[in-house]
Amino acid sequence: MARKRPTPPARPATPEPAPGFRLGPRIERTAWTQPYVALEQQQNTLAETGVSSGPPIPFRRLRVYTQDPSTPRGRAPVAEVEVPYEPLRRGPVGAFIVVDDTNDTTGETYAPVDLDQLSVALNAGLKPSTATPGFAQQMTYALTVVTYERFRRALGRWPQFSFPARKGDENERGPTVKLHVRPHALEEDNAYYDPESGELCFGYTRAGKHALGLDQPGALVFTALSHDVVVHEMTHALLDGMRTHFMLPTSPDVDGFHEGFSDLVALFQRFTYRDIVKAGLRETRGALTSRLLVDLARQFGAATGDGKTPLRTALAALGDLDEPVPAERRYAPDLEAHDMGAVLLCAVFDAFRAVFANKSDRLRGLAPGDGPLPDALVDLLARDASRLAEQFCSMCIRAVDYCPPVDLGFGEYLRALVTADFDLVPDDPWGYREALVRAFRRYGITVEGVTDLSEESLLWRGPERPDLNLPFHPTAPPPGATPQDLQRHYAEALGRHVVHPDRIHYFGLTQPSTGKGIELPVVESARSLRRIGPDGTVNDDIVGEVVQRRTVRGRVMHGGSTVIFTSDGTIRYVIGKSVTSKRREARIFPFLADRPGRAAMFDPDAPPAAVRLRQLHRRRRQDA
Repeated sequence: MARKRPTPPARPATPEPAPGFRLGPRIERTAWTQPYVALEQQQNTLAETGVSSGPPIPFRRLRVYTQDPSTPRGRAPVAEVEVPYEPLRRGPVGAFIVVDDTNDTTGETYAPVDLDQLSVALNAGLKPSTATPGFAQQMTYALTVVTYERFRRALGRWPQFSFPARKGDENERGPTVKLHVRPHALEEDNAYYDPESGELCFGYTRAGKHALGLDQPGALVFTALSHDVVVHEMTHALLDGMRTHFMLPTSPDVDGFHEGFSDLVALFQRFTYRDIVKAGLRETRGALTSRLLVDLARQFGAATGDGKTPLRTALAALGDLDEPVPAERRYAPDLEAHDMGAVLLCAVFDAFRAVFANKSDRLRGLAPGDGPLPDALVDLLARDASRLAEQFCSMCIRAVDYCPPVDLGFGEYLRALVTADFDLVPDDPWGYREALVRAFRRYGITVEGVTDLSEESLLWRGPERPDLNLPFHPTAPPPGATPQDLQRHYAEALGRHVVHPDRIHYFGLTQPSTGKGIELPVVESARSLRRIGPDGTVNDDIVGEVVQRRTVRGRVMHGGSTVIFTSDGTIRYVIGKSVTSKRREARIFPFLADRPGRAAMFDPDAPPAAVRLRQLHRRRRQDA
């Protein structure tokens, strides 16, 4: 018997205005995502009972498809992933992921898997299967948690989601924010993240007449069984938690960034599966050009297309970083969102490929003149490729903290990549940043506001005046403050500081005016940013977002700044987009005028943009 779908969480009421600014709903929120920490829970048990529960269990092993069910057996189709341990209820239901396997098309609810059942836990979960709904539940749970952990390591904090807690989602401390994952949500050629309901919805469809390999025409193809699709969608949810305003399509780059960034995380996640990497390197004698490594969502793309083409590929053109790529693969302002995302994907992957070639040159020089590479050499190359992919993925994630809060351009993301990595590794001995700059240039991505593409020019700058630093010393947070207390403390201090009439315009803001349609600035976030360098040095900063809305000609324009500062109030970077910029106005509004579906999202009373990603993922070549 199908059960009734839960009511999506209601959006919190807008907080009462504070003098000169207000705090955003994510700061005012009382419920947060609270992952289970094995060691912390053991210590709590010891303190409460005086009895140790034994050594903490660091992780559980669960099997997943490394690409999708159509991958041939000889190409490492299955891997065991290490998922941070937490006790689970049937579903599985954990501290921040709820797998809810209700099918809206048929009305069915599939039996939930019990991953804590002893026979299941001892065998790395259920055996991979396209016919068992429980395996899709296991795979979506495992990959969403692993992707969350990847973001946590890169950012040095527990990532938060953008939506509030849903009724019924609680732990021993009270309400908590959980992401609901629906492996068989509906029969649709689609998978998407819904920020209004707080769900990842995975569809299923039937393979077309051109299906090949292990598929046949009419066979069911489940997006929940595609490794790349699951990681891609989880990345959408985590990116929305970091930068909610990136949902607003103010330029082709914004939609393209959501797609390209999510593909990058999925691609680099694949490189953690050593057997796949070794198989790909054997095929190409040590080069990162095998389709096994560069194609994304092969089954989904091929089964719903011509039978051969993956959904996307990270390899557009071979050659040096200074060699041009085909015109159809270069950046152009009229590209569809997925094609625009592919430009970002290919540019970053080219940089990754170039750095790997440079770092592995001596190893590859040990290979015999022809014939297959020795197994020992393949093992070493695969190890290095996996480590490098981990570094590049962390670079890409960490750079989001260095992006402006609204209206992101690809050139600005390059500046964020360069600055974030410079903060961590100033000397860059292997030329990671140089490779990124050259790769972005290769794909025709330009950077506004710089004189050249030197590292010195690309680095974000500090405040224009030294007296813009925040006066934190007299208003230190109280001892024993919780992370939520600290975020509110820093957010209030940042808000009070930036709205001062002598400073407000340095942060992309302007004085509120009801008559001019200018609203109060809103402090959206004030998060910790922990960077651990190769030498073990730990640096802690706070990343704050302050945004503002201005209504112009019946349309809302957004502006503001990302402000990165230290705990003593020293402002390191101000990364702003002026809300009063005539240049931005002249670029954004003509772009929206040609796209009525997008322009409606900029009405003063527009509904939330919940359907935006669902529209994008329907794979239509028309404006959503």
